[in-house]
Amino acid sequence: MAYEKRICVMKQIKRGFSADGSALSGAVHAERWGKDATFTVRLLGLAPVREGRYALAVCVGGRTEAFDLDGKDCFRMQDAPSLKDGFSALVCFVRGEAEAVAYGFCGNAPSDHLALLKGFSEGEKKKRKRPIPVPLPPNQIPGAPSPQVPLAPAVPLPDREGYDDEALAADDYFRGKRDVCEGDENEDPACGGQRETAQKEGGRLSGKDGAGDVFPPFRVARGTTYYESVREKLEEAFRKYPKDTRLSGAFPHSEWVNAGAALLGIVYEEGLPRYLCLAADGKDGPPEEMKGEGVFVPLNPFSEDEGFYVLFQDAETGETVKTYDA
Repeated sequence: MAYEKRICVMKQIKRGFSADGSALSGAVHAERWGKDATFTVRLLGLAPVREGRYALAVCVGGRTEAFDLDGKDCFRMQDAPSLKDGFSALVCFVRGEAEAVAYGFCGNAPSDHLALLKGFSEGEKKKRKRPIPVPLPPNQIPGAPSPQVPLAPAVPLPDREGYDDEALAADDYFRGKRDVCEGDENEDPACGGQRETAQKEGGRLSGKDGAGDVFPPFRVARGTTYYESVREKLEEAFRKYPKDTRLSGAFPHSEWVNAGAALLGIVYEEGLPRYLCLAADGKDGPPEEMKGEGVFVPLNPFSEDEGFYVLFQDAETGETVKTYDA
């Protein structure tokens, strides 16, 4: 009875799943004794999640199996193929669609994780499509109505004297708003006339009688978050500028780069971008552009001599998050 052992080193595929912001690292150990194989997962710094779950997918000799990483780190595959040609392992985050977190391979296993991710996703879809059995009422034979199940008693409706549906519908309560829009669209910003003109001229509207300015919300394509619309530029900036860890202590689930005049950062929540941040050195006070919107974050919790003024931008809508009243 031969004993086989293989190890594949795991490498990070997607950022945002590390507890301290650094790159994930680890390995998966595989041992086969007889017909069964055991896989032991060792990952450093994997952040816990409140929603969704982590899963491990392994492929040995063309056979793929998935296991939930719900506190366990050792899994058994029965009647497993031989490990002599190697194996591959993929750690996924599952909340709706599966996302690849880390991948490793050894021997002749594929160096690309996409095939294993596709196989795992197809297995998840089959699980979700399983029909839910409908329970039968007590003492009822399938396919035949049972006289032993009583019907619910009918609830009498109150007598509404004088109610006339036609009389209520005859009153056109949309008339007022339609007359305003047909008369002059610029009188009411909700009709769109003044708003469309303002968007063409730079996105700013003037209030009635010049009473302040009104900024329309960010508009992105339906089903697309603001982060997705600027994702390519952010990834290019994170590749171009050096990493900076000075704010990682204040925001454990975050990553930052030093762009020279300021720091650019992403704060993650449950593995997904939650805030896009801009941080300026606070030694000379807040910059003029951040007054009333940025918040001071000290580098040392016991001193406020050094720190940054941080501006938070919602990753879904793109709107600036107000931290306090100006």
